[in-house]
Amino acid sequence: MATTHFPIRLTPLREIFGIDLRTLALFRVLLGVYVLIDLTMRARDLGAHYTDAGILPRGVQIDFLHAATWSLHLANGAAWFQALLFVLAGFAALALIAGWRTRLMTALSWALMLSVQNRNTFILSGEDNLALLMLFWAMFLPLGARYSVDAALDRTQRFSGNAYACVATAALLLQGMSMYFLSALLKTHPIWVPDGTAVHYALQLDYLVTPFALWFRQFQGIMQGLTYYVYALELVGPILMFSPVFHRTLRTVFMLAFISMHLAFLLFLEIGFFPLISIIMNLTFLPGWIWDRIGGWLRPRTDDLVAIRFDRGCDFCEKTCLLLRVFLVLPQVPVRPAQDDPELGADLERRNSWIVTIGPERLYGFDALGRLVGLSPVFFPFGWLLQRHVLERPGARFYDWVGRNRRRFSKITARCLPWRTSVAGFGPLTQALAGIFLVFITVQNISTVPRSGLSPLPEPFRAVRQALGLYQNWTMFAPYPEMTSPWPVIEGELTDGTFVDVFHRRPGLAEFDKPAAVSQLYPNYRWRKFLSNLEDRSYADGPKPLMLSYARYLCRSWADSHPQGPALSTFVIYFQIERSQPPGEPKEPETRQVWSHDCFG
Repeated sequence: MATTHFPIRLTPLREIFGIDLRTLALFRVLLGVYVLIDLTMRARDLGAHYTDAGILPRGVQIDFLHAATWSLHLANGAAWFQALLFVLAGFAALALIAGWRTRLMTALSWALMLSVQNRNTFILSGEDNLALLMLFWAMFLPLGARYSVDAALDRTQRFSGNAYACVATAALLLQGMSMYFLSALLKTHPIWVPDGTAVHYALQLDYLVTPFALWFRQFQGIMQGLTYYVYALELVGPILMFSPVFHRTLRTVFMLAFISMHLAFLLFLEIGFFPLISIIMNLTFLPGWIWDRIGGWLRPRTDDLVAIRFDRGCDFCEKTCLLLRVFLVLPQVPVRPAQDDPELGADLERRNSWIVTIGPERLYGFDALGRLVGLSPVFFPFGWLLQRHVLERPGARFYDWVGRNRRRFSKITARCLPWRTSVAGFGPLTQALAGIFLVFITVQNISTVPRSGLSPLPEPFRAVRQALGLYQNWTMFAPYPEMTSPWPVIEGELTDGTFVDVFHRRPGLAEFDKPAAVSQLYPNYRWRKFLSNLEDRSYADGPKPLMLSYARYLCRSWADSHPQGPALSTFVIYFQIERSQPPGEPKEPETRQVWSHDCFG
């Protein structure tokens, strides 16, 4: 009896290392949203973290920077200047989300993110490194080819299909997976394998864990299983993500596995937005077949034929219609001059209005806008809002005002929203440069592996790395988790002899007892990172400019928050430190005095 063989299909390299243009559009939007969130969180401490009146004056920060490191934020130490750069970065992020001048806004977002990170390097963590790298590779990719202002105004038809593969797509995907793979290679301590106690020790870091983790760490068996799972996923997952065999299944499964791991990190650890940017990175692996499936669901909310008709010769009118089609997710809806149909052309002239046709029905003015938005498979709730009676009169007036000023708007859009008639520059030169940087980051990553033979790297290499923000060393809980958990206690005395708790800015003796949730002691994760750096560097010999800067900041901030009371005279900075113990053994905090300060000395 003959045996039937089913050949295994090998996925082409273009599909393995390519990224769907719709996935790149999602990547663009999520990157822009991430930048806005990052800016908002940083702005809460703009004065404390980025001005000369804060914890790190420019003169102190510069002493810790490599000669090739640069930052626009170091040009001026005033709060207004920092706020101006924050606003500029926010504008670039909004433009990136909309896909307006996408490549320029991507480059501007990358430059301003690198600049703000270099202004205060003592509050940075892995999320900042990864976000900067994502923006760097984004500059080499056509992020605005779909669902963007640029796509709506593109007359070149450069990107006719959704499949897209180049050196830069491979670099972006390899960059993302190298984070996990290198992290696994650096986890060399037996605490990971064979002991399986790494998650136990990670959850012993009370200054870093959530209240949920405090409850969860009673389950030793589950934590041991999670240790092996995380290690295996980081070691094997990055390889199987690029498997040519069962590619579609393996990529989807491991993409979801990595995303679920980062969602778990959100439950267990106070590590800022590292899970968020990691999830965004993993979504770059979203395959085209998923978008095809989603596209089958995202259709206009009607079975009738829909069309948009504008006044031929009105540049502003045509661009507005095309933008509405893109951002309402109605790609199948045709946009044509009304004059192509004599009857519709006459109707447009008589009513001085664009026309939206839904089957035999014709709609005009603001009513047409409300109905068109209501047909959107994504934004239809706004259509319901626009069709409310209370908006009918102001909406009609607004439409009439826009109609009367069409020529003026056409002049504005001709400058701000020009037609794209030239091919975007993502050709051989761009891809050759992407290939060079792919080799660069590969060398950088390999150099972090012990006994690789590539460390230390030559000075010119390091200079380029620092100038472009391409540094990476994925030591997440590697070779093993931290073993100490610090929290600050700052006890001070006012000029009238009153004792105060300087850290909490309240009267009375400072509290040395351990709080119920140490991680909740810190205002946010940026402060946690700075204070943990402060404690870590306090072990070093010699001058301590970081500690001195923080102490002077405490004197100033007390005076600012207590303008009518007696001034802060002296204080002592302590750190309570717990050392992690093996399962079943208790932890005992020890007190370290790291600094004493006289505000008038």
